[in-house]
Amino acid sequence: MARVLPTKKTERAGVNEFRALLEAASHIVQEIDGGNDYGEDCYLSFTRNGERTGDIVAVQVKSGTAYRRAVGYGISCREHLHDWTRSRIPVIGVVYDPDLKKLFWANLTQYLLHELEQGRTPKSVPVGETAVLDADTVASVVLRIRRFIEENDRVRPIELGLGQSLVRKANRLRGRHSNDVDRTPVGGLPYEMAVPAVDFHERHPRVGPAVKRGLLTTVILCCLAMLGPGLYGAVESNGHYSWPFSGWMWLVSYYGTVLCLLAASSLDPQRKRARLLRWWAFALVWSGWYVGMAHQTSVWTAQPVFEWIFVVQTPVLAKFLLCFLGGRYVYEEMSRRRRLKAAYPDGLPEGA
Repeated sequence: MARVLPTKKTERAGVNEFRALLEAASHIVQEIDGGNDYGEDCYLSFTRNGERTGDIVAVQVKSGTAYRRAVGYGISCREHLHDWTRSRIPVIGVVYDPDLKKLFWANLTQYLLHELEQGRTPKSVPVGETAVLDADTVASVVLRIRRFIEENDRVRPIELGLGQSLVRKANRLRGRHSNDVDRTPVGGLPYEMAVPAVDFHERHPRVGPAVKRGLLTTVILCCLAMLGPGLYGAVESNGHYSWPFSGWMWLVSYYGTVLCLLAASSLDPQRKRARLLRWWAFALVWSGWYVGMAHQTSVWTAQPVFEWIFVVQTPVLAKFLLCFLGGRYVYEEMSRRRRLKAAYPDGLPEGA
């Protein structure tokens, strides 16, 4: 039987909350079919005194804790930057926090146009913790959006760039009006050699990530095991300046730091920080490879200053790094629980 993934339930929860809220305020929400979702989940038509005003916006709804940031929330715009700024109608973003059971909103078009005018190309749009969208604020939010539509009704700020305009003009002069859709199947031509693997992945979506993590862990452990003798020799040859223990204790510190960073990256809910932790772990592995292989083989000789810094300072920096990470996680968990208690003064719901 087909399985309903938890992420799908979370996505639908956000859309359902938004739709129920706006329809309760007598506005019209028209959902977009999932197959035609290219950066917008629905269209919102505003009404006044039971009549349509003619004002309409596109809405991008994001649901889940993955959109939390250190302050507030964030909506990625890497894939839709040009779509949202060139749109003839404004696009607003809505984030649904399933823990708080609250909606937060931001005017994506307004923010992105301002950033582009300043010469910046943002990767995400911030959504403030105070930008709550609920029954008490929906009227003021609707008023702000309609005012933005009125002020920018005739503005077409972002048009085709010079290069794209020249290409289109050249194609018109050459008479190139062919339609690739008439000749190419929907989605493009299939890759027959990859069909069995993709079918297996779609039937078992959890197997692929598990195998990937297992292979990556195995490769890292094998590299660390191979580097042991060389790193031990590097520590012994450099003496024990600020690291008063033996080479074996140094290896325990080095391996423990790498494994702790990898474990933290797999459990960290923030993708950017998890990626940074993985890069730190890989940097330690490759630095150890460079120094260890120099002492195990005669292929190359490690740069003396780099080797001294790596051997002498790595354990010291590792202690500070792990203490900082542990303290940071404790602080963020305390902040999360404080926010939950503020949202549920009568007691936390089960599972929060």
